[in-house]
Amino acid sequence: MAYPSETVTTKQYSTAVIAQGALFVSIVSVAHSFAHIRIGAVGAENLEVERLNLGEFVHYQCPDGAVYEIRLLSVEGFDTATLLVTRIK
Repeated sequence: MAYPSETVTTKQYSTAVIAQGALFVSIVSVAHSFAHIRIGAVGAENLEVERLNLGEFVHYQCPDGAVYEIRLLSVEGFDTATLLVTRIK
């Protein structure tokens, strides 16, 4: 079964609500080729990723068993990050 992907662009110090409210991604800081992000879901521990480089990804499992891949696609102006979020399970 294929799951949809969504692209989200978020500014530093902001949180994006993704996957119909199942997932929260906060952009803590942005640098020239990486971002510091925090991923969470209601009822689950946050995952802190201090250095997610361009093109890299991290997996996050929600309490309902869904697993998401969050990949850093781009950074802009040292304050904006674009992520690709895909449910993989």
